[in-house]
Amino acid sequence: MTTDPEPSGTELVERTKQAQAESRRLREQVADVAEMTALVEEELAEVHEAIAAQGGPLAEQAREHAARAREIAAKERDEAERRRRGEPG
Repeated sequence: MTTDPEPSGTELVERTKQAQAESRRLREQVADVAEMTALVEEELAEVHEAIAAQGGPLAEQAREHAARAREIAAKERDEAERRRRGEPG
């Protein structure tokens, strides 16, 4: 039975650099998805606000949904900013 030789210091440094680059790339992807989610939530809020403006029996529920969508959008934007700064989620 043979074992793989221990990686050299140079190999470990290179692997570390690769892992860090991959981590940055993945963090940016998560930030992009969070930002896209925020945009969708903002659009949903606008739709619900338009429904609420029409009045009627669903106006109050539409206002609540709009407010919730804006809260989610704000949280997603915060998440995107955190990820871009490299902070853990």
